[in-house]
Amino acid sequence: MRLNPEQLLTFATVVREGGVGAAALRLHLTQPAVSNQLKRLQETLGEALYRRAGRGIALTGTGQRLYVEAQRLSDALNAAQALADSLSSAESGLVRITASQTLGAYLLPPVVAAFREQAPGIEIELASYNSREVAARLLDCDIALTEGSLDTDLPDDRQAEIIARDEIVAVLRSDHPLAQRRSLPINLLATQPLIWRERGSGTRAQLEQAFREAGVQPRFGIALAGVAAVKEAVRQGLGIGFASRLALRHEGSNMTSIALSPPLTRELRLIAGEPPSAAAARFLRFLRQQLDLGGPP
Repeated sequence: MRLNPEQLLTFATVVREGGVGAAALRLHLTQPAVSNQLKRLQETLGEALYRRAGRGIALTGTGQRLYVEAQRLSDALNAAQALADSLSSAESGLVRITASQTLGAYLLPPVVAAFREQAPGIEIELASYNSREVAARLLDCDIALTEGSLDTDLPDDRQAEIIARDEIVAVLRSDHPLAQRRSLPINLLATQPLIWRERGSGTRAQLEQAFREAGVQPRFGIALAGVAAVKEAVRQGLGIGFASRLALRHEGSNMTSIALSPPLTRELRLIAGEPPSAAAARFLRFLRQQLDLGGPP
């Protein structure tokens, strides 16, 4: 026995409206068409669902039980339709964003805050990981942002674009002996206690490559997860750290940033599903506008 969903929805409408005639008007059908659907539903079940009572109907025991389920189906369909309507207007929905720690902590929060004022009905989920973990989670999000080169092939339904460029700089406490220099050569940094990011970090991978190209072996100090931990270690005098310029825009006078020699630049990439949902497409348009203006203050 396989029930016909359309017949169940018609049955629920007949019960709600109190009769076949009223249901036919509601469904924009003829009364014979509605009666025929009810007849087929009862034949499928092998049970009577109602009997006529004056100008209306009275449900049998089976009819009462089936109406509960038919109404649930009707409610679920109405809820799904409401969701579809809201998504098509891009006034509501969910956008899942996965970003590298630097972008997730320093670029995206002000953008998301400004977007929420414009589109309060769209929910934003923002998760931050190191670059390797972002690459492993591309199928778990609508939008990903990461820096540097991608070490993995993109899924077929994902497209990447370069949205900006960034620079990795040395981070020193203001009273460090090298703090007054205008730039720091890689070979000089190799002689200093260094504060590294954890393995899998795009910043660390790019620094390791720079030391290899310079033909020098750096001293190993400590490795920490996250930009905030690196900056705190610098404050505590544990050595020289490295971070994106984005992460140092609002630091106080107790720390300074110095360009590396040669400069260490990288590309910031945005990876989005194709085609994006209406909500994701709206956020992408907003993000690009912000970046074109130099980003929010």
